[in-house]
Amino acid sequence: MRKKTVQIAVAAAAGLMLTGCGDTAYSLTGSEESIIVSYAAHMVTKYNTYQKEGLSWVDMDEAEEEELPAETEEQETEVAPDDEAPGVPTAPAGDTEQPAAQTADFAQLFGVDGVSFSYVGARLDDSYVENSYYAVQADRGYTYLILGIDITNNSEQEAALDFLSRQPRFSATVNGEVRSPAEVTILTQDFAAYEGTVAAGETVETVLLFQVPDSVVSVDSLNLEVSVDGNNYQIIL
Repeated sequence: MRKKTVQIAVAAAAGLMLTGCGDTAYSLTGSEESIIVSYAAHMVTKYNTYQKEGLSWVDMDEAEEEELPAETEEQETEVAPDDEAPGVPTAPAGDTEQPAAQTADFAQLFGVDGVSFSYVGARLDDSYVENSYYAVQADRGYTYLILGIDITNNSEQEAALDFLSRQPRFSATVNGEVRSPAEVTILTQDFAAYEGTVAAGETVETVLLFQVPDSVVSVDSLNLEVSVDGNNYQIIL
């Protein structure tokens, strides 16, 4: 009986809100729709004895606003100074100097039994000619620094030499300020690419070529370095 009464009450309330004196349907505002929905839900929940769980009446005027959680205070994080940063070792004072470069001569680095090497000097030229039939020309604005190295077989047997397989990389510093890597050439007399045999008592003339600015007009000082077999050396000339 109560259920029927509730249905009639809800229908009547809706009818009153939806109809007026005339035939035109009453247009509900948003607040009016909310009132009807809230009231209907309250009545159904109150008198529906078969509903164990479901909607319960909440007085919206007395509802407490949900309190926002208090803002947690920002925790200050101490940052270690740069010199105390973890995982970054600090070099002890006075240990910044690099170790002295290794020094060696041609015989120590490239020699075989009975073979000697002689540095015969350096000169500047715009080009280099090998055996009067093969020539290389320096780029515009540059000139060649040509270093001569004689290889002599002092033994009674021919000596096999293979510098090419070791891939030495030479660099020269002229007059203490101009540094240049050795030119890569296909010259048979290129010391860095030399591969062949030297007969007993024979001397082979080889060269190293470096391109330097043509503003260099004299060789007052010269330092020669080489990287070979994973090590760096300063060549004693």
